[in-house]
Amino acid sequence: MPHSPFQIKSALKIEAGMSSDAGPNEQNDDCLGVRVPDGPELGTKGVAAVIADGVSAAEHGKQAAEICVQGFLNDYYDAPEAWTVATCGNKVLHSLNRWLYGLGQSNSRDGRGYVTTMTSLVFKGESAHIFHVGDTRIYRLRGSDFEQVTRDHSFSYGKGGSGLARAMGMDTGLDIETSNFPLEVGDRYLLSTDGIHGFLTDSVLKEAVKSAKIGAFDQACEALCRKALEAKGNDNCSAILIEVQGVGTASKREHQRHFKRLPFPPELAPGMKMDGYEIEKELQATSRSQTYIAREIESGRKVVIKTPSVNFEDDNGYIERFIMEGWIGKKLNHERLAGAFVPPHGQNFLYTVLEYIEGVSLEGWMRENPKPDVRQVTNIAREILQGLRAMHRQEMLHQDLKPSNVIIHPQRGAIIIDYGSTRVAGLQEIDAPFLGEHALGTLGYSAPEYFLEKKPNRRSDLFSLGVIVYEMLTGKLPYGERYERCQSVRDFSVLEYQPATKYNSHVPVWLDGALRKAVAINPQLRYESYSEFEYDLEHPNPKFLPENAGPFIERNPVLFWKLVAGGLLVAEVATLFWFLR
Repeated sequence: MPHSPFQIKSALKIEAGMSSDAGPNEQNDDCLGVRVPDGPELGTKGVAAVIADGVSAAEHGKQAAEICVQGFLNDYYDAPEAWTVATCGNKVLHSLNRWLYGLGQSNSRDGRGYVTTMTSLVFKGESAHIFHVGDTRIYRLRGSDFEQVTRDHSFSYGKGGSGLARAMGMDTGLDIETSNFPLEVGDRYLLSTDGIHGFLTDSVLKEAVKSAKIGAFDQACEALCRKALEAKGNDNCSAILIEVQGVGTASKREHQRHFKRLPFPPELAPGMKMDGYEIEKELQATSRSQTYIAREIESGRKVVIKTPSVNFEDDNGYIERFIMEGWIGKKLNHERLAGAFVPPHGQNFLYTVLEYIEGVSLEGWMRENPKPDVRQVTNIAREILQGLRAMHRQEMLHQDLKPSNVIIHPQRGAIIIDYGSTRVAGLQEIDAPFLGEHALGTLGYSAPEYFLEKKPNRRSDLFSLGVIVYEMLTGKLPYGERYERCQSVRDFSVLEYQPATKYNSHVPVWLDGALRKAVAINPQLRYESYSEFEYDLEHPNPKFLPENAGPFIERNPVLFWKLVAGGLLVAEVATLFWFLR
């Protein structure tokens, strides 16, 4: 089995038990489940518990509850590890809701046959995350405090009647109650349907949760169901009981041991063989890493092998970021993004195997094309946008987009490479040591928020792309060399955008307006959506047309003086003709 060097260990540990009883009814419309994964998934995805109560008035409430529980536990763990818990939970619940609603429209008399309540509790790292729709509940016992941490989505009517204000499958829209809070060792959580909490007081529930014995949580849940039925309960009753016994990821020392277990490879040279690869030639050597073109001996496939520099053999932050780059490359699968591979025979050394991409870097392309056609530039920009969108869908920010990190392939077009500075949202939730390492991209292309230590977002990558497009068209940077020396809000506030038309008279004024907006110092003034920027790169936005763009001499000084010179020449010829007449 090939060895993957990057795994998030977890110190998260829980004890869980559950029980469900149909009670006096012939059918049990409740469904519940808990998943405690093994290995790396415990760190990257955590532990999930789900409880659902199919609405008895619906034709297929039981099936709806089963679909929600099974669907959440399957889809949550199948979702990209890079996604945050919030993104996973919301996407999964909205997807399940649409599925149930569609089933109800096509398979029931009143169109609302697949309706259920649903409550999910996810433990990851040092936090608990709740996704809640309906009147199933979650209680928490912390020390002597026992409280309900969800609220019932129900309403009262008539003489003691009640109904659900929210439920899965009830409508195309879904309003999910979400929350998250820190975990503490010793916390106990009770998830219950109204067949339990509708017939037992909070004091009874608290005592049952508090007195449950470790190793006997299933029996404690069964006892709760019996108490509810003894209290004249007339509904299905279900409960999940969980105790938090360990919190967070492994200790820093454990991480360091884990990352250091693979030694740095020796200095490589053409002809050398390593783990099923043969080195063909060295591509580049810097103070931070070495890259080589290699051939996979069995398949003949060309790859790039990147090895860490011995200068950082004792730098744990560097090692962790190096390993992360390969992990990210394996998670990305898009024609505009360079991939990474797992060595076919495992790894004996620390290195990353990356996709080999023929072509020239965008930096080299710019040297070969100092005066490119505007259409060529916008085509490349659109291709880079496609790659960034694919990363952002995985909740990743590249953070070091620059010409040398884009390859122009002769057939595939622009391809983004190098994930050494990439920010992965899903891993920001884990208290692992590499998360404290702030990797700043290349100064001239990095958005101001990195200099000011503000939280980056998608608009930060957009800034970098805007700078690249500007440079392709002009050979310059939009704020000049002074930009790289900025360190404070005041420094940035005095910068002035230099119109691209100042350096290249062939740049349409509306395209310059799009670039000005993309590289705005204030991120709130940049484009909110990439599709809007992409459209404005190729279609004149009325806001940026000449009548709204200032004096013509400022917008296109070269063309202005050409026209002046032409006008003077015409006048001079006319005058000469008059004298000779």
